[in-house]
Amino acid sequence: MSKLLDVIIIGAGPTGLTAAIEAVRHGLSVRIVDKNDARSIYSKALVAHARTLEVFHDMGLVDDVLASGQIFTALNIYDQNKSMARIVFEELDWKDTLYPFWLSIPQSDTERCLEEKLNQLGVYVERKTELYDIKQQADFVSVTLKQADGSHETVDASWVIGSDGARSTTRKLVNLHFEGHADDEIFILADVKIESDLPEDEGYNILAADGVVLIVPLPEPQYRRLIFHMPTLRPDQPPDITLEMLQELMDKRTHFSMKLSDIGWTSHFSVKHFVVSKHRQGRVFLAGDAAHIHSPVGGQGMNSGIQDAYNLIWKLALVQHGQAKSILLDSFETERHQVAENLIKRVSMATQIITTNHPISQSLRNRIGNILINTDLVQNQLGRNVAMLNIHYQESPVVSQDVVDDLSIKKVLHTLSRNSNDFHNAPKAGYRAPNVIIQADGETVRESLFDHFHGIHHTLLIFMGQEDAASMKTLSMIAEHVKGQYKAPIRPLIIANKDYIANEQSPSVIVDTNNRIHQTYRAAQSCLYLIRPDTHIAYRNQQLQLDALTKYLDRILI
Repeated sequence: MSKLLDVIIIGAGPTGLTAAIEAVRHGLSVRIVDKNDARSIYSKALVAHARTLEVFHDMGLVDDVLASGQIFTALNIYDQNKSMARIVFEELDWKDTLYPFWLSIPQSDTERCLEEKLNQLGVYVERKTELYDIKQQADFVSVTLKQADGSHETVDASWVIGSDGARSTTRKLVNLHFEGHADDEIFILADVKIESDLPEDEGYNILAADGVVLIVPLPEPQYRRLIFHMPTLRPDQPPDITLEMLQELMDKRTHFSMKLSDIGWTSHFSVKHFVVSKHRQGRVFLAGDAAHIHSPVGGQGMNSGIQDAYNLIWKLALVQHGQAKSILLDSFETERHQVAENLIKRVSMATQIITTNHPISQSLRNRIGNILINTDLVQNQLGRNVAMLNIHYQESPVVSQDVVDDLSIKKVLHTLSRNSNDFHNAPKAGYRAPNVIIQADGETVRESLFDHFHGIHHTLLIFMGQEDAASMKTLSMIAEHVKGQYKAPIRPLIIANKDYIANEQSPSVIVDTNNRIHQTYRAAQSCLYLIRPDTHIAYRNQQLQLDALTKYLDRILI
């Protein structure tokens, strides 16, 4: 009898391709099928955000993606013809990522980069193959596939991932349903060649009285994506999008001098906000548009799907390899369902704000927006939220922390007269671990903290501390204990303070020469952080308690 396939993936868009690459990277056997006869040639989703670029970095394809895209340097916001704000991305507070910008890249190129990476790993998309039926058993799933010639094949796999889009057959076969609402707001979009004096690496958002206009740079010189809200159109009135129509809209709604000369891909959509009732049904998982759809305001749909797959596969692999308990895989539903619901709420509210066509509401929106958007606080928060750097899993059953309570902190402060409260303001369990550029002898080197997270392992950061530093002997004892205790791979990394003098170099020790890593993680005293393979913080401990760490690990890992 042949070995049972670990996972079969339905749908080869960005979500499915990400899942397939991750499956191979984590040592799973995988097949990926798609009903279309070829990869999409259309631009569709256009922006890859900072968090997604971090995912691509870990997957080993970020250089190809960056080479295929156009980096945004700024977003300009206008109240009709009056400038409201100019957000310069390099000035925002997001230096804890290697990719502090938006990247304009057509979805067709994103898919190409992903598929080429998958092919390098020895896996190929099985085209013209569609899902026909699913039958779940106790320990596996029987999947029936329909080939182009009408023949059927039954495949037995331990797990199924449905990433087959908004009209997902997978979702229907496992009897899961979308919950949410559809609006009547219509947008049209077109990729157009434009002669203009405007910088080609900047975006524009014009809050015009007749409807919002978005201008997004494309990688191809002189080409931009134009997006128009069409408040007078209804869903049952598909527009005829022509060059003349677009030129007229541009001239009427903006003060820019732009000559449109060539039109490429066009489309239109009505705004919908739906999330599936559950992201999982037994051994079948839903990800990407199969699990959630929403307004493209902010450009986060494709990014969310990619991050669904990135969240899921490392958990599925650890459980499949017998290295983690089922609670870890159960957490995918909790974590990503909450993210989808929160994202839909934010995007729905943003869409309602920018599409209002009542004159008084528009005036109020623009006046308040003009005040708020020009504050550093709002710009930084908006930038990080859109970049998806603030996504967290605080409510997840598999994240935890042991932090001294406030009353005890106050006692310590009163007794020792020094600030030990920083740890409460540190990155919390469930949040993305911030990156830090590592420096040596005052010179910046290319190495970053994320380079040590790269791979399929958990990373245990053991901080020596800036004050009352723990001994290297104590830190090494914790590192050695954890390293050999579990089947799941855990890589200990000791962060020594700037005063530590190493006798010899060690790959498991970083000397924090300027204490920047200690400061970022608020490690005034010795403490520890456990970083998951997806670079979120699984657990943190303020007092370097090995027994508490072991208790946490015993609950999750094997």
